[in-house]
Amino acid sequence: MSLLIVRCPLKPFSGSLSSSPSDWHDLACAEHFEWCLVDDQREESLLDLESLTQFSTGTTDSMPYADEALVLMPTLDVRLIEAKVPLANAKKLQQILPNLIEEYLLGGAESITVQALPPVPGKLALQRTLALIDRAWYAWLTQQLEGLLCQRVRLIPDCFLLSLPTSSSLAPMLAYMRVGKNIVLTKRTAEQLGVAWVEQEHLEAILQLPQALENDQAHEFSWDWILPSAQAFLKESASSKSANFALNLLPKSFKRQKITSNLSRLTSILARANANRNVNSLLPGRLAWTDPVTWREPSRWAAYLLGMMLLGFILHLSWLVFDNWRWASQMNLLAAQSLTTASVSELSKNTAAFTVSTPSSPTTVTGAFIKQVTLDQRRQGHVADADFAPMAAKLEQLKALFGSEILQQIEYDGYGINFEFKSGVVKNPAQVIKAARTLGYIVKPLGEQRYRLEPYAGLGAGS
Repeated sequence: MSLLIVRCPLKPFSGSLSSSPSDWHDLACAEHFEWCLVDDQREESLLDLESLTQFSTGTTDSMPYADEALVLMPTLDVRLIEAKVPLANAKKLQQILPNLIEEYLLGGAESITVQALPPVPGKLALQRTLALIDRAWYAWLTQQLEGLLCQRVRLIPDCFLLSLPTSSSLAPMLAYMRVGKNIVLTKRTAEQLGVAWVEQEHLEAILQLPQALENDQAHEFSWDWILPSAQAFLKESASSKSANFALNLLPKSFKRQKITSNLSRLTSILARANANRNVNSLLPGRLAWTDPVTWREPSRWAAYLLGMMLLGFILHLSWLVFDNWRWASQMNLLAAQSLTTASVSELSKNTAAFTVSTPSSPTTVTGAFIKQVTLDQRRQGHVADADFAPMAAKLEQLKALFGSEILQQIEYDGYGINFEFKSGVVKNPAQVIKAARTLGYIVKPLGEQRYRLEPYAGLGAGS
């Protein structure tokens, strides 16, 4: 996997935060980006600068294609502070941050962009590191980085390449860089903290450090230690347990728009890169299978799949409920069209009274129709499903599921049988209802071991 390391230029020493992009254009700031390309075949010889044939200075448009780009922003242009940040979502947090940094600024917060770095594992969630950057310079820098032909672009302060004060690493804890007659000193103070300042002295005076820094050995910002330090930083931050795992100063809306204009160039570069790419390099950051971040993308798609399955189940269940309501409405409509005047009068009387005098009194359209058909069949001498013999046969089959001596009392009213079980035989009425459904019957609980067996169970409505 190819890696492009880019060093951003320093913001011009204008003494003000109100510099305009036109001033930076006149100073040719866009041509002062330094870069170095590291390929797969050269990873083992990072310390040998002679093997790194691709490194130069220029604009981001002139840089070659790489799978990943690590952009180093001078710490002098980023102010890192620790502050207590309330727990809130990303959208609300952006509204809160300007109010939190007012005490750290001499002017207003309008010209400053603020970002909250990811929480450090093992520390309080409220304790966060805030990155303060000049808004105009940050916007210009982001626009310049859109010209990079890279699949992943990551922007970090360059102090993160230095070793921690408590670390046993051989990397220096203090680095310097000469800009004209000025010397920029950079020091890392914590996992997500660092400071930088300017000394107006000659290079020979770099060894005359303040008393607090006498034990720190200063090292010049040069490619001989930037390369291994950058590789070490990427390796340490590849694990999701690292404090700087998700650290990226670029905005979430960052888009490489210039790739579209250079599509033909990018296509040819990608074709050559894919021909020589190892399959293992396709894994982001070459993470181990045991690392949770390796499964982040598959887990997200699995969550989408489960969500779609749940949504499909809810839609199917909703359709069944609607279809059952539609079927009941059609049954009531057809039954209402066949009711006689006497049945309609009785139905209206029972509905207006809101009471039922006897269990056989119809309270629904379907119930009135069932009573009407039953009476017609009996007048013609036919056997109806609501007659005693068919109802008794159904009750006998239901009783056989619970025992022969289970019935305490039965009562037939001409349109159904009310029966009572002996006390303590059936504790849950749902057992009786479920057993009746397995036989194709409909049973309604009346309370205290009493139930009613309805005729015409297939209609789904009793009288």
